[in-house]
Amino acid sequence: MNIKRYSFLILVILFLVGCGQQPTQMSEVAATATAVPTDNNAPTATPIPPGVTVLADGVVQAARPLLPLAFETGGKLLAVNARPGDAVQAGQVIATLDDAALRETIANVTLQAAQAENGVAQAQAELDRLLAWQPDELVIAAAEANLTAAQTALENAQTSDAAAGNSLTSANVSITQAQRTLADAQKAYDTAFDPGREWELNDPWRADFLKAERDGATRAVTMAQEQLRVAQANYALAAAGLNNDTAVPAQANLMNAQQALAQAQQGPKPEEITAARLRLQQAQIGLEQSQLALQQAENALAKAQLVAPWSGMVLTVDAAPGALVGSGSPIVTLLDTTQLEFHTTNLSERDLAQIEPGDTVVVTLKTYPNDPLTGTVLRIGLQAAGTVGDAATFPVIIALDMTDLDIRPGMTGRAEIINTK
Repeated sequence: MNIKRYSFLILVILFLVGCGQQPTQMSEVAATATAVPTDNNAPTATPIPPGVTVLADGVVQAARPLLPLAFETGGKLLAVNARPGDAVQAGQVIATLDDAALRETIANVTLQAAQAENGVAQAQAELDRLLAWQPDELVIAAAEANLTAAQTALENAQTSDAAAGNSLTSANVSITQAQRTLADAQKAYDTAFDPGREWELNDPWRADFLKAERDGATRAVTMAQEQLRVAQANYALAAAGLNNDTAVPAQANLMNAQQALAQAQQGPKPEEITAARLRLQQAQIGLEQSQLALQQAENALAKAQLVAPWSGMVLTVDAAPGALVGSGSPIVTLLDTTQLEFHTTNLSERDLAQIEPGDTVVVTLKTYPNDPLTGTVLRIGLQAAGTVGDAATFPVIIALDMTDLDIRPGMTGRAEIINTK
């Protein structure tokens, strides 16, 4: 406001004092009076619209209260990315906790989720295959050929096993015969070497006969023993061939061929489709659990980062890297300087009737006396904040318009509230 206008306002105030009026309010005539500037170097004030103007002192305040920022979980403070006085933007990471274990957990859970997703795809493909089954003549022909081959193999195996069984029976008979021959030879040997016949060796007529008998008995026993060993070996070979029963695997192959042919001709059974559906459901449940675990791990990692909820200035830093901090422990305090208000401190209750939300306001700060700010009455306080003389004072909250000036909470000045209605 220029010098001429201030001179005119002083005269009006003196006039009003003489008439017993409040000095903080100017009449409509005074507010609409126009003064001719005489100093070309004086700053140009913001034009005041015609109407009732109320003057009041006040202070700049942040629209939002101070915000102490803290982690939702505790841990070791890894880094603080701001210092007092730094400007931060909404979404900017201000501090982080040691998150090495959290990142490893995410890597493991991500792998599990990928495996679960692959399992769902495989289960779905199997179910789709069963549901989309159609008879295929080529597949049926191949299954029939496999069945014929399996039947032939079984017959051959049974024949081989039967021959092995006959060989075993023959070997067993040979052992029995060899055992009898050995028993007879042993009996003749025992007779020839009977101690009671030793006297015959002293008889010239009987000695040669006894020696020949004993030699024959010895040879017969030896030969019978050898025949028994051969019979036992033949039996062992026959038994080994029978133990390697080729009919057993041939029978299993035949059953598999029969089942393959039935499936090729009739398609999947209802119980097979039901089982496939169950496997798919189980795979889907596993995938959902893996995805939930991954989301929880990612949320835990996000909580290890302290993010600015809105733009503002860092007022204080309350913890240093390396410190163990608990849940809710303040790390930094954020001051929102993007939404500033001017709160009046001495506006009399006598002037409230002349003020309403939406009124235009011109604010002149002591820091910038030559750069008036503009704003709008946002609201009027519901409770008196103090008294001036015999009148109560009520705070009027004024939203300041955007400006390039470095406006900081705590700056003081004067507001001119203009009611043009």
